[in-house]
Amino acid sequence: MYVGNIVTSSNIDLENFKICRKLETIDDKLPTLIIGWDKTKELVELKPSILHKQITPKTFWTFSPKERKSEYESDIDSFVSHCYNTFGENIPYVYLDILYGKRRVNFRIIRKILSLKDPVTYISENNMVYIYGENILFGIDLNVLDLFDGKTNKVVDRIKRIDNNTLVDSEIFNKCKDFIFKLKNKTKYVPYIYYYGNR
Repeated sequence: MYVGNIVTSSNIDLENFKICRKLETIDDKLPTLIIGWDKTKELVELKPSILHKQITPKTFWTFSPKERKSEYESDIDSFVSHCYNTFGENIPYVYLDILYGKRRVNFRIIRKILSLKDPVTYISENNMVYIYGENILFGIDLNVLDLFDGKTNKVVDRIKRIDNNTLVDSEIFNKCKDFIFKLKNKTKYVPYIYYYGNR
């Protein structure tokens, strides 16, 4: 799974980054870093500034190692951190608020969850249920459901019936743990990572 694009003429090996030669081949949903001042001038239609490394909100550039090695290394590190820190921001997150949410809104959320085609569900060790499907991430706190007698088991059983990919902490986390560690343990994205990692 990719977290960012790097456009370069050189060989570079960075896990979870799509390495491209041209801007046309990038994944435009992800942040992009263009390596090389000459390459940047060649590829970017808007006249880039040598003083500002950010071209658009999601597009950056840096010098090549031959041009300025120390800036190149620093900018690569910053870009990698930026990509992992902003991972998942484009995925809508909907929390099912049983205690304070409006009944009508909660009913619509539950109906949407039950209608998902091919969802992936993750039940974390702290009893959060995250469901990903149709490019939406849903969250349900089972600890809150414990306040309503017998509701937790009913909800978990119902989720397992609609989802062939209901995974508990140990089994799914082992498949995604290295990636999640790079995301600084943003565990709510586990079903999304699992979904695309197994396609």
